[in-house]
Amino acid sequence: MIYVEINPAYAEEYSRGIMRLLRPSHLRSDNWTDFYCQVLTHPVDGRKCLVLPESEYVPIHIEANGQELSQMLQLSVNDGSITQAEANAIGAAVVQMAGQKVLIADFIPPSWQQNIYTKEQLEADGWFPVKELI
Repeated sequence: MIYVEINPAYAEEYSRGIMRLLRPSHLRSDNWTDFYCQVLTHPVDGRKCLVLPESEYVPIHIEANGQELSQMLQLSVNDGSITQAEANAIGAAVVQMAGQKVLIADFIPPSWQQNIYTKEQLEADGWFPVKELI
């Protein structure tokens, strides 16, 4: 797994936007999960990370247009965490990849590369506090 630190204001929405690539909103039912991946919250300062598989190929639904993911990407453009060119490239890739299996980790924009961590790095930064035995 890789851990991608992301703006806490919309970490869950990114997970939901990714899930919509696998199962678009108009095809969803109540018995289908709403999120693609786990979102971790730092216990002290509230930072958030998406927990993404490094090597799992997932099918982008043939009808996926990436609209919800594109909306989330635009928020990241607006806050300066990715560029408009990166958002456009991801949106275009989603359309081109519809009906194919992809590595979601391949969609991480270059601007976020410094926000990718290992579990060991998160452990050292206090993301997984150790409970004391009494």
